[in-house]
Parts: sequence; structure tokens; C-alpha cells
Amino acid sequence: MTATAADAFTTEVVRHALDTVAEEMRTSLHRTAMTVAVKDMLDYSCALFDARGRLLATALDLPTLLASMGPALRAAIDKWGDEFAAGDVLMSNHPYQGGVHTSDINVFVPVFHGDALIAFAGTVAHHSDWGGRLPGTCSHSNLSVFEEGVMYPSVKLEEGGRPNRSLYDTIAANVRNPALNLGDLRAQIAAARTGERGLLRIVEKYGSGALTEVVEGLIAHAARRTRQEIAAMPDGVYEAEGFLDDDGVTRGEPVRIHVRATIAGERIAIDLSGSAAQRSSGMNCPLSTTLSDVHYAVRCLMPADVPFNEGCLEPVTLTVPHGNLFNPRFPAATSDRHHTSQRLNDVLTRALVQALPERGSAGWYVGWPALICETQSPKTGDRAVLLAQVAGGAGANAVRDGADALDVHGANCAIVPAETVEMNYALRVERYQLRQDSGGAGLRRGGLGIRADYRILGDEEVFFIVEAEQGDPRFAPPGLDGGAPGAVGGLVRIRDGVEEVMEGKTEFSGRPGDVVSMRAGGGGGIGDPRARPHEAVADDVRRGLVSPSAAADDYGLSA
Repeated sequence: MTATAADAFTTEVVRHALDTVAEEMRTSLHRTAMTVAVKDMLDYSCALFDARGRLLATALDLPTLLASMGPALRAAIDKWGDEFAAGDVLMSNHPYQGGVHTSDINVFVPVFHGDALIAFAGTVAHHSDWGGRLPGTCSHSNLSVFEEGVMYPSVKLEEGGRPNRSLYDTIAANVRNPALNLGDLRAQIAAARTGERGLLRIVEKYGSGALTEVVEGLIAHAARRTRQEIAAMPDGVYEAEGFLDDDGVTRGEPVRIHVRATIAGERIAIDLSGSAAQRSSGMNCPLSTTLSDVHYAVRCLMPADVPFNEGCLEPVTLTVPHGNLFNPRFPAATSDRHHTSQRLNDVLTRALVQALPERGSAGWYVGWPALICETQSPKTGDRAVLLAQVAGGAGANAVRDGADALDVHGANCAIVPAETVEMNYALRVERYQLRQDSGGAGLRRGGLGIRADYRILGDEEVFFIVEAEQGDPRFAPPGLDGGAPGAVGGLVRIRDGVEEVMEGKTEFSGRPGDVVSMRAGGGGGIGDPRARPHEAVADDVRRGLVSPSAAADDYGLSA
């Protein structure tokens, strides 16, 4: 049946069909990817766009990547104009042409119905290594984007279905494990082709005219519903600030992040002018990531029935000066932008929730301890780069404890299974566990963070890049209404049984037998801890989440 008009029923059916296609893309990428970062950490996103590059539907994977794909695609549209053809595959990772950092590779496929360009299907995935100065590419110590691997400004990886062999060869020549990188690129292309086929199925059923009408209606509906929700919030100016411990290069100097949110009628204006200037390190946050963070924060205010598409940003304006931490000037390094992005998400949501205080919570741990290293694979003998991270605890709210081990806000990565680490790297995972007492005490306690210990095997030293934020007690996740703050995060090297606390962002060579321990912080508690039911405290003690001493000191529960 062909629909001649996008009635409400057809619109709703097509909306869910688009969401289903995005989920099919997600499944395809997950099952065909080769690297740990994609198939195990799940560091990727898939989405559909109209012919103008507006977001239509997405698999809800990593919020920090979702709204950043649009700027990358629109940069490609601006570059190529009407030079797209069926069978083309576009690749982009340039942080100053819509990308975020060089390791996040965007792949887009134009979708044609007959001779008409009707849409794009896109994927973005983090590649564990994209060349550059250091294994794994990403580091706080990078001083320029030129140290962070080759930038590709919306190039055609394939033209009319024919692979660009010279481009593939160039990629392979500039990365440390080309077989894995090219395998993930092919997985991204396969996922985008899955989206192409799914879109064409929809067109064949409803017609391209109906799809266009539905798309316009969905974007307009999301914008209208977003304006309605904003209009129901109290007008006012809402401000919040937070700090990075430092930028990893200038040690001990906190980096200010300030958000000024103005709600007036049906619109929200976000101003980041009060934030620090760009840094001489890899922790700058490119504008596309900043836009994605704003999209995420506004989305958090919306009911679940508001469609997640380009229309959600229509009532929102962003002000951020050029040269700011969140809109750096080329060629500032951006590879470590995830720490900065996570803290921005925290500050954005704390500012906006002042308009809806009933949705508030205690502070969340956003410090994202991460480890990058390169070792010989026990399975293949090849060199392989590992990227691993552990999650912290969410803040408690008025009705429930904070979630444990949650990769919060803009991130949504999974922990790499111990079996995967041990099969592919010269490491042994000696501990994956929740950090006892890391959640802040309260009537509702904060969520707990994870501790992960990796022992170096073999007889070679291993070079590590290790990083964590919120290690400064001044910036620990705060408690609320009498609740205690969550524990800070940190990094520890254990050598011959002796623990050495490392700086929050550091690079070092580990000896065989050394243990690298990543320790995520916990969320803040809410309410007076002494009001927490003793049976709840006793259950936490029984499960090993709270120690007997903390149960006595913080909650007044005696043995």
C-alpha cells in the first residue's frame, strides 16, 4: 500500500520503522566489528539522516556521539554538493570539520531512490588506535591535533561502489594494526548499507513522497513538543560550574567549566562564555561534541514520548566563543575531549535541573578512569592496542539509591570482559569489583564505582597511558540535603605489593609483574544517613557494598 498523505497513523508507523532500521544497523556493527573498543566496549553509534543532514532516528548508544554525527555529515554535504552517487561511502574524522577527535571515524552512505537522494545512513565508531604519536592515539599530553593521527576531511572511501584503493592503503600505512582498523571500517560500511536497505524498504511500502512528509512532520513535532515542555518550565537564569582537576599538562591548575542557561518562554539559551580558554593539551572539546552535550542535556528534560531527532535542538541556542575550551581554535588537540565532555554534561544538567528541582539528584562521578596500552597478542602474536575504562557511581535521588557501576551521561560504554583482555593482550585481569564505601552515605546512598586491576605478564615492559578525573577531593561528587559526597577516583600502580598513587593523568612504562589499578569514584548520597532504614544498611553490609565500620560511623548501625 502506498500512502498519499502522512496521516497520524502512518507517521507513527514510519517513525518506529526508522527506529527499527537504526537498531538493525546497531546489531550489524556490533556483530561484525573486530576491535575490543567496538565489539566489547560498544563505543559506537548508528543513525539515519534526511537528505539535508538532519537527524531522523538513532539507536540510543552513546549520547555524546549522536548529535555530533550531524555536523560531520553536513560538512560532507557542503563539500560534495550534488556530487553524491549511489554506492558512495564517505569517511570523516576531522575535529574541525564536524568531527570530534581523530579516533572517532564517521562513515556515511547516501541513499538513493531512483535518481533522487532521499537520505543518509551513518555510523561512528571509536578505533582503538588511529596512528599518531602514541599507541592508542588519545592522550592528555598531545599538544596539537597533528599528533593525533591522520585527519580525513569528508573523503570518499568508495565511489559508485568501487573502493578507493589508494585511500585504503593510506589508512593502512598510518595505523598500528591495519587489519583491525580496516575490519572495523568494513563493519561500519556494512552497518550503513543495512540502514540503506532498511530505508528503501520503507520507501517501497509508503513511497518517497510520504517519507518526506513524515520526516518533516516528525522534526516539526519534536520541535513543537520541546517548545511546549520548555514553556512549562519557570523562566529564569540558571547557572552552575564545575572543574576539571587539571588539563594534564599544567599540573594542579583546575580548569573552570561554567554554564549559564536562560529559559525564556519556549526557548533555552546556553552560554559557555564563562568557561576556561582552550588548553595546551588534548582535553579541548570540539564544537560538535559541545553541541551533542547540549542536545543530551535538553533531552534529559523531555518526556519519553518526545521523538529524538533534529527538532529537539530547534528551540535551543548555544553561545561559546572561538578559542574557548568548548570551541577551540585549530590546531588545538582534542583526543582527550571525553573527560571534558563528561564534566560539561554534569554541569549542564545541574544548571538545567534547577528549573525542575524535583528531578534533581546528588552528584555523579564523571571522571572516567581509562587505560591505553599496546602489547603482543598471546593469540596471534601481533601487536594490539587495548583501550579499557571503568565506570563510576550515579548520585542518589529522592526515591532510590544511586546506580552502581554506571557509565554516566554522554557515555554508555561497557567494561571489557576479562576473557577478552587475557586472550588478546599480555595482561591478566586480577580484579573487577565494586569499590566498597565509594558511594556517599545518605538516606539514599550514592552508587559505587568499579575497581579494575591489570597485571603485566610476559617479559617485556608495557607503555601505559592512564587517566582519571575527579581525583581532587574538592571536586568529588557532592552529596545533597545532608548526604555525604562520593569517593574520588584515582590510579594506583602496585609493584612488589607496594601501592603507589599516580597522578590522575600520566604515562609510564610498567614492568612485568606490575599491577595497574583503575579506581572509579562513587555518587553522592542524599538525605541524612542516620535516617536510612537499618535493614537497608545491613543488606549493604551483607553484600559487601558498605563496610561494617562505615555502617557504624556513617549510619549508626552497630554490630
